[in-house]
Amino acid sequence: MPDNALGTPDREELRALVARVLEVDVADVTDQANFTQDLGADSLMMLEVAAGITKRFGIRVSDAAVNEVGSLTELHELVLAAQKG
Repeated sequence: MPDNALGTPDREELRALVARVLEVDVADVTDQANFTQDLGADSLMMLEVAAGITKRFGIRVSDAAVNEVGSLTELHELVLAAQKG
């Protein structure tokens, strides 16, 4: 298991998670790409992203909050804030 398992969320790991769930190329998940408009995400996909964050990092983010973020940058900030409590 990686050194940061259940540790500090890495932006690149979040990028890979989003790409896997949305079934898009990792290169398409830029820091500012809009999950819904640019990448075709829907609310169920974002719930799967939230579940992946909990599984990978042990960090619980609310379903509502995950559905409100629009980009990888916003998602990373949300996860870091949730980690701090």
